[in-house]
Amino acid sequence: MRGYNDRSSLKGRSNMTYHERKMAGLCPLTAMDVTRLLKALGAQKDARIYWAGGQPLGGKEALHPLIHEFPHLYNKEDLALPGELEPFAKKASLMAAIDYIVSEKSDVFMPSHGGNMGHALQGHRAYAGHKKYITPNKRQMHPYFLNPSLPEAEFNSIVKELHQNSLGQPELRTSKVGRDVTKYPVPECMCNDSHNDS
Repeated sequence: MRGYNDRSSLKGRSNMTYHERKMAGLCPLTAMDVTRLLKALGAQKDARIYWAGGQPLGGKEALHPLIHEFPHLYNKEDLALPGELEPFAKKASLMAAIDYIVSEKSDVFMPSHGGNMGHALQGHRAYAGHKKYITPNKRQMHPYFLNPSLPEAEFNSIVKELHQNSLGQPELRTSKVGRDVTKYPVPECMCNDSHNDS
């Protein structure tokens, strides 16, 4: 029965319109969405932001709203020395590894969309025990994104309230069963002793 429900759910999602998918929180955040979210959460204009992944749809021009508000926006191509990435250019997994390392070392991480890398980073940062991870509440935010008459101060207040429980450290799995071990690591099963690497 579970298999039937899963297939039914997938089929239902594939038949959704773009607007329906966006309202359900199933679409990645756009550069404008990320910009408004970061501003609402109090990010400063001089914040240094690293964006991971490949070129967005529409190229770097699609990032202009974000760059306009947060000019210190970089990716690996911006930070690498000339020719430094050439040995990895045709190896997607190695390029993704660079993004992963920078993202894991950052002060705060926020995915624009769910996915394996975001889940792995959530779990990694949870196990590190001190690294903030923001989970965008896309489904509840989008109606406010689509309301042009909403004053900015009210929008910011609503967004902060929607994210008040997801602005801290990501959770460990602890006693809650049935959770994805990638996103919610099990501390009892992981060695955190640097002297016992074998």
